[in-house]
Amino acid sequence: MNYEDVTWAPICAGLTAVGVIAAFFAFRRRGAAAGLRLLGWAVLPMAIFLTGMVKLLWTIGTALVQWVSGFIFSPVAWTGVALFGMAAILLPVAAVLRRRRAAAGAAETATGERVAPAPSTKPVDADGQAAKPAKDPGKPKAVGKGKAKQDDPLAEFEDIDEILKRRGIS
Repeated sequence: MNYEDVTWAPICAGLTAVGVIAAFFAFRRRGAAAGLRLLGWAVLPMAIFLTGMVKLLWTIGTALVQWVSGFIFSPVAWTGVALFGMAAILLPVAAVLRRRRAAAGAAETATGERVAPAPSTKPVDADGQAAKPAKDPGKPKAVGKGKAKQDDPLAEFEDIDEILKRRGIS
C-alpha cells in the first residue's frame, strides 16, 4: 500500500458507506427501484478505488480544471471561439449559395444556351402584330377522363366519402 492508497481508501469507503445507508432509507421509503438505483451509485467509489482508477480520474479532473480555468481567462481562447462561431455561420451560407448557383447552372445547360433576360417590349411577328408565346415543351399535358375530374382533385375520393357517410363516420 502506497501513500495514495492510504489517502483514497478512507474517502472511497466513506462515500460508499454513506451511499449504502442512503440506499437503505430510499428502499424503505420509495421502494425497491429507488433503493437499488442508489445502491448502484453508492458502490461506484469503492469500485473505482479497487480497480486503481482513482489516479486516472484525478489526473483527468485536474487537467480538465486547468484547461477550463485557462480557457475562461484567456482572450486568445475567446478569439478562437469567435472564429468557430464565424465558421459555423459562413460554411452553411456558402453551401446554400453554391446550391443556388448549381441549380441556375443546371437550368442553363438544360436548354443548351444561356438564358437571356426577358426583353422590355413584346416581340412582334412578320405582320407587325404581337407574337403569341410558344407553348412550354417542358410542361406535360394533364391526362384525365373528363373536365370535372381535372377541376376537382378530390373527385376520385367520392366513393370513399360515400362509404364513410353510410357508416356514420363523416
